Amino acid sequence: MSRQPNNEIDDVIHQRTRLSIMATLAGVASMDFNELKAQLALTDGNLSTHLSHLEAAGYVRITKTYKGKKPHTTVAVSAKGKKALANYVRNLQTILDILPGELSSKKRKPFNIC
Repeated sequence: MSRQPNNEIDDVIHQRTRLSIMATLAGVASMDFNELKAQLALTDGNLSTHLSHLEAAGYVRITKTYKGKKPHTTVAVSAKGKKALANYVRNLQTILDILPGELSSKKRKPFNIC
């Protein structure tokens, strides 16, 4: 039995908000929690929930420190997260490549995330 590309999609990343988080963090070394929240127009609770899923999968690192007496949280994609995102994009590309005619991604330049 051959592997189907749609069965290889990472469900942790595939969720819309988590995909946005991963894509945003992929281009930076790390990002402040509040900056990420503002950029993606999320609430504290919503972002925290999705970051917890990504952290549990080992895809992000969350660092909590203090600036003076104020808590400061930064988020970064882990090496495992970068690999998972690259695999996710590659799997999507494979799915697009098998589409017929004008829908096929073979007629377009490939998307490069890193």
